[in-house]
Amino acid sequence: MRIAVLSDIHGNLPALEAVLADMGSVDALLCCGDLVGYYPDVAEVVERLRGLGARTVRGNHELMAIGAVAVPPERTGYYRIDWTRRALSGEQLAWLAALPPALELARDGLAIAVRHASPWDEETYLYPDSPALQAVALAERRWLFLGHTHYPMYVRCGRGVVVNPGSVGQPRDWNPRAAYGVLDTATGRWEQCRVGYDHRAYQRRLERLKFDPRAIALLGRERVTYGVQ
Repeated sequence: MRIAVLSDIHGNLPALEAVLADMGSVDALLCCGDLVGYYPDVAEVVERLRGLGARTVRGNHELMAIGAVAVPPERTGYYRIDWTRRALSGEQLAWLAALPPALELARDGLAIAVRHASPWDEETYLYPDSPALQAVALAERRWLFLGHTHYPMYVRCGRGVVVNPGSVGQPRDWNPRAAYGVLDTATGRWEQCRVGYDHRAYQRRLERLKFDPRAIALLGRERVTYGVQ
């Protein structure tokens, strides 16, 4: 069984469409949350994933959009949560409010869990060198999928695996290509994937819409390498 795993789309429809076109045929689609926030296509992203039957958990941006947690005042313009609420229909907001904090499923002898940020909340950032990862001890053949950091990650924790597929809509690892991954449950093989889209055209659109310059800049960050003379 091929399971595609997405996270942190953040209203970026061109990036999502590029990922969906790139992944080909899959048997299931999992999403680690944060469909909304930052970018303008929040209603379209929600409808696209709903239409695909993606199994989705809530992220911190969903919690802010439905008013379950407060938006940090200094990030109001950056996150664009008020704008997001206006862009979504009442039905879409109700769908976001009904998203669970966690999912559990079993396929081909693998136990798979999905959360947004960590096993215990929607806010903790877990990187490969995070001391908090020491508290995550997984049993053999258990997989835990997380998002939130916008950085791809694959680490052994206990006898299982913690994976972050990276961000579809706002990668922060100095690679502007949309990130996602595919798990083959029959073989236990994880494939980390990247796919390009016209992020520069999207940045120009955001500039015309007067979106926050910080959110626009994140979409185009690349590492510069210099040749040795």
